[in-house]
Amino acid sequence: MKRYALLLLILIPMILFACSNDKETETSNEPEEEKQREQKQEDMITESLNINLEVSEESLLVLPHGKVMDDLSYEKDIEEIGFDTPQMEPALIEKLTPELEKLKNETTDIEEIKKGLVALLASPHYKEVIEKANAYQPQFEEPYLPDPTKSEDSEENVASEKTIILLDASSSMLLLTDGKVKMDIAKDAVKSFAQTIGQTSEVSLIVYGHEGSESTADKELSCTKVEEVYPMGKYAKEEFHQAVDSFESKGWTPLAGAIQKAAEMSSSYEGATTIYIVSDGAETCDGDPVQASKDLVQMNSNNTVNIIGFDVDSKTENQLKAVAEAGNGEYFKADNPEELKNTIQYEWLPSTLDLAFAFTMAPDGWEMVAEYKNGEEYPLQLWTIGRRESHRILDAIKIMAENEWITHEQETVLRDWGYERSQNMKDLYYAIYKTNREKADAKSQEIRQRVDEWVEKMRALKKERGDTW
Repeated sequence: MKRYALLLLILIPMILFACSNDKETETSNEPEEEKQREQKQEDMITESLNINLEVSEESLLVLPHGKVMDDLSYEKDIEEIGFDTPQMEPALIEKLTPELEKLKNETTDIEEIKKGLVALLASPHYKEVIEKANAYQPQFEEPYLPDPTKSEDSEENVASEKTIILLDASSSMLLLTDGKVKMDIAKDAVKSFAQTIGQTSEVSLIVYGHEGSESTADKELSCTKVEEVYPMGKYAKEEFHQAVDSFESKGWTPLAGAIQKAAEMSSSYEGATTIYIVSDGAETCDGDPVQASKDLVQMNSNNTVNIIGFDVDSKTENQLKAVAEAGNGEYFKADNPEELKNTIQYEWLPSTLDLAFAFTMAPDGWEMVAEYKNGEEYPLQLWTIGRRESHRILDAIKIMAENEWITHEQETVLRDWGYERSQNMKDLYYAIYKTNREKADAKSQEIRQRVDEWVEKMRALKKERGDTW
């Protein structure tokens, strides 16, 4: 018995020591697991701590998109809301709810909850829409104001009551000059010219060389197609621009046929008709443009044919000069886009009536309204995106409250913050829109000032020359 008692005394400490070791192992593992869980939660919180809750251009430009908002398209995000409250889609609720539960488990701090909600639900499109809003520049039509130095040595040539513009659209107008297609340059110049002479004259636009191609097979088609694309009448900006943009350069150059077309039209008009031809090439359809010009003047001695030779060679220039001379008109040379712009619009000093209506070249009330609307487009989209985000945040707060993941007091604070964030988005929209309106106002004022200065310069030059009209 003594032997067994001794053995038991030896075994008991050993058993107790082993149990103690097992318990210590379990105890040592528990803090490690707990530490890992806490670290994971801290990492999640740290991510949202980088969120800036301020509503400003600077903060929204760098705001990471919401964790559950990857599938939100720009088009969907800017859809107008109106007075209806957008409903959160079931798929988004399903994706969002477990994330909100994680947020509840991570923190009870109200500021961290706010940041967590933004980290989950922020729009992915703030940077794009803000950059678009800030890139706005007013798009008023630039007035082409005459260069008085080009007219000091010539008699004033006042636009007649009816004006026909002949525009060469032959294949050579597809060539480049100063890096731009000649046809594009000529179209822009003609648009501006028509706006000027349209104040005191009815206008027509004839185009030639715009059918077929430069191949021999298409010569007949191209040479016989001379078309009045803007019928003689009062100048209407939108319709005239549409007419100018309705054709492209393609074929041969029936210059004589175009002048004959103008002669046929002018035969039914009372009074004089002034012809302006913009061309970069000589006749290629076997016609006689010099004779056609003579015939036009014989019908009415007050008719005139003026030609602007755009980037032409010497041989072509000689023919075009002869055409203008035969038509009792003038030939003007333009070797580059700037000279064409000046020549086609500025060789003739404006009349007193032109100057009286010069104010119409500056933006009017309707143009200002249209430009304000352009400047508001992207700021308004920003507000819409912000409103949608705020509605998502309010829906998330409701989900957390219904699941008792936040207290009633927290719900109240968070909802007030959600509405405040929406109002701040509205304020930001107004601020950017105001900036864009100021850009439009400044540009309009700058144009108006240039027009006023031009009018004064023209009046002084006309007075110096003794012009009475």
